[in-house]
Amino acid sequence: MLDPARVTPVPWRNGAGSTRELATTSDPRGHILWRVSLAELVHDAPFATFPGMERLFTALGRLRLTIDGTPVELSPGEQIRFAGEAPVTVSPARPTRALNVMTRRGSFRAQVVLRSPRQPVTHGTVTTVDFGENAADILVTPLTKVAHD
Repeated sequence: MLDPARVTPVPWRNGAGSTRELATTSDPRGHILWRVSLAELVHDAPFATFPGMERLFTALGRLRLTIDGTPVELSPGEQIRFAGEAPVTVSPARPTRALNVMTRRGSFRAQVVLRSPRQPVTHGTVTTVDFGENAADILVTPLTKVAHD
């Protein structure tokens, strides 16, 4: 069970916001295979890019993402998947957070299941994020055999 309150926020790669890196798995060369983070969304900001990664973004408050020039309105709990290299900006209605699960494209696929803490953990969960009033089960499925050089 991951508790975001126990993780110190760090600046985004582009410096436009902050995130709490909750869990990361890398290959022997140090390339990220998958990563779970919790973004603090305080003001309009561009996202940092992550070429070769796929993002599964779960809004925890109302916000608008603009992905490749197309605006998408998200309510709490809604999810969207997009390429890590896509140009993306966020416009929160008010300060909020979002769960971001990134996976190496072609190697892994992520799924996020939001649930009440009273409900059982989803079968196949690799880690769970505790938000107090709810929890997010993170499932990461390998798509191909990952080489370990």
